[in-house]
This record gives sequence, C-alpha cells and structure tokens, in this order.
Amino acid sequence: MAVVTRHLPRGFTLIELLVVLVVIGVALATLQLNLFSDDAGRLRQEGERLAALLTALADEAVTGGRPLAVVFDDGGYVFFEPVERPDADTARWRPRPGDEMFAPRTWPPGIRVVEARSGAHPVTRAQPLVFAPSGLNAPFRVVLALADARVRVLGDAAGNLRVEDGADLMDAR
Repeated sequence: MAVVTRHLPRGFTLIELLVVLVVIGVALATLQLNLFSDDAGRLRQEGERLAALLTALADEAVTGGRPLAVVFDDGGYVFFEPVERPDADTARWRPRPGDEMFAPRTWPPGIRVVEARSGAHPVTRAQPLVFAPSGLNAPFRVVLALADARVRVLGDAAGNLRVEDGADLMDAR
C-alpha cells in the first residue's frame, strides 16, 4: 500500500506579503500627511503667493501710471489705490474696489506677519508699502511665521522680489 503524504501550505505567498506591505505603506503615508503637517512648506507656499501678488501689484502700478499700496496686519493684507484730496498735496488711500485679484486677503490658519518694513519704516495703514508708477520702489521686507518656521519676502529698489526661508530668520521675531 502506498503512503500518501500531504504537504500543507506553511506561511504566506510572496504576493500576499507584498499586498500587506503596500497596504501598510499607504496607511503610514496617509497618517504622516495627517499628523505631521509641513509647516515650512505651507509657509513657503504662502510667501511665494504673496511675492507673486506683490509683483503683479508693482506691474499694475507701472502700467496704470499711478501708485498702488498694500498694508499687512495679523488677519491678512489689503491692497490700496490713491484718492487725491483736493486740499492736500498727498494722497490718501482706499481699498481697491471691484478687483478680484487684489481683493483683501486673509492669512491661512496659523500664519502671521512678524515684520513688515518699507525702507526704514514699518508698514502701517498710515505708511503703506507703496509701489510707484516709475517701477523704482523702496526696498522692503515682510517676514511671515507659522509655528517655528519663518519666511521672508524681500523686494529691492529695482522691483526684484525673492522669498527666503530657514533658521537664520529666527531672530526676526
């Protein structure tokens, strides 16, 4: 009489192990995205967005032939245009009406302005960051913060803008 031996499968197949590894990898990637937000990346993106809007505002001042301005605060920023006063040589500012591109903006949650300077003075409602129709502007800097991350938006007199980030900005609190 012949003896029949049966081999019972032991362990898992290679395909089963690969499927489990892929499922674990997807779960860990999703968990990392949800638990560990990239503050520096979000802040850099907001700095790039601000630099693009300020570049567009400077271009609009040149093409429109009149100064335009922006003011920053803890809630966001507002773009302004001049309203000439008949009794004074200086302009006063009003928010730009009906312009979607230059509508008032709010900062994303957690982002705040640490510093905003134009030349030697801080940017305020009384002294906004002004872009001249000549295209020659005072150098400026705007420092944004999110948690411990910092991003600086810099503009020079020739209208060149750049965004810098890193640990060297920690002193700009």
